[in-house]
Amino acid sequence: MKMARIFLTTLSLLLLLLAPSEADQINPYQPTSFSEIHKPFLGRRDDSHSKLTGDTPEERKQFDDRERYTLPQNAFHTPDKLTEGFYDQVCPGLQNIITQAFRQIVEQNSGAIGNIIRLQFHDCFVNGCDASILLDYTPSGDMVEKGSAFNGFLLKGADMIDDIKAKVESKCPGIVSCADILAFTTHVAMTMAGLPAQRPLGGRKDATVSFASVVEADNLPMSDWNIDQMMELFGRKGFNIEEMVVMIGAHSVGITHCDFFMQRALDFNKTGVPDPTLGQETIDEIKKACPNPGTTLFRNPPVNFDATPTVLDNLFFKDMVDKRRTLLITDGHLIEDSRTRPIVEQMAADPNLFPKRFPEVMLKLMSLNVLTGNEGEVRKICRSTN
Repeated sequence: MKMARIFLTTLSLLLLLLAPSEADQINPYQPTSFSEIHKPFLGRRDDSHSKLTGDTPEERKQFDDRERYTLPQNAFHTPDKLTEGFYDQVCPGLQNIITQAFRQIVEQNSGAIGNIIRLQFHDCFVNGCDASILLDYTPSGDMVEKGSAFNGFLLKGADMIDDIKAKVESKCPGIVSCADILAFTTHVAMTMAGLPAQRPLGGRKDATVSFASVVEADNLPMSDWNIDQMMELFGRKGFNIEEMVVMIGAHSVGITHCDFFMQRALDFNKTGVPDPTLGQETIDEIKKACPNPGTTLFRNPPVNFDATPTVLDNLFFKDMVDKRRTLLITDGHLIEDSRTRPIVEQMAADPNLFPKRFPEVMLKLMSLNVLTGNEGEVRKICRSTN
């Protein structure tokens, strides 16, 4: 049985993005483990492992060609991969169980929407969508992904999946994988954030190993990366530049903490002055929101990425264009670089474009390097192997 596979490419703190809300508790879980196998990248054939720079007229045309970004039918699943209605016969009512359970969670914590989308990203981008992010320990005894400093206190949502998994197990014991529960919950989160409901694909199995070392092998980057590092990284994961910009738009339902961006308004690059790419209104906002630069990271005041933190809309991009408002340096690159600015401007100008593209790109994300068939297992408890 194939255990897990180290997806030897890299990705970013992109969703350092969906950091916890002020009311969130510090993540109490101290995890451990992972294994090596290469699997083909699931996605559009013309995007896989490509590095689009936007430097050529041909690539620039791709950015402006809306049809270029329409998902081909059956792009991400084959009969032996992910399918719709995977649990219709063996666990009827699954979607309703997950929807009702997550709605109850969101009633108590609206930040759960962003938490779950970020958790999904952190699972899929490291080694594939295999629920390895949920493990507290594995038989190898290695430190697990949760234990990595790239996740640590800022990663939320594992307890939510525990709750939903328990409800699913009470109705359909031993049938639905943790990886599918996370993916199905992500679909519910996107619907609650205002996007059209979609029928999710099922068939993922759960990994039996998880390694913090894989997370730290440039699979989740730093918040101060330059645009070339970001594009190279997303390219190696199989995402083109437009898809990178769209995925970073997940910040639309996120918050971040002052420690990650306040120096942009106080002492940018040790120059003693603010980042010149920020608008004055944004500088004033940051100074007001982050009054205590020396506070501990997870206690720092959180700041919304935009004014509608529970809605997946294009305001995140509009603020970039209209107000020169960005928080993370990596976000600032999107509006400043000539290769990404046209995409940001498109997203900002058309309120329907981002809500259309985001679920398409998330579908691609949630199909990355999945375990199916006889691979992996269906865990009884998401925190541990069977």
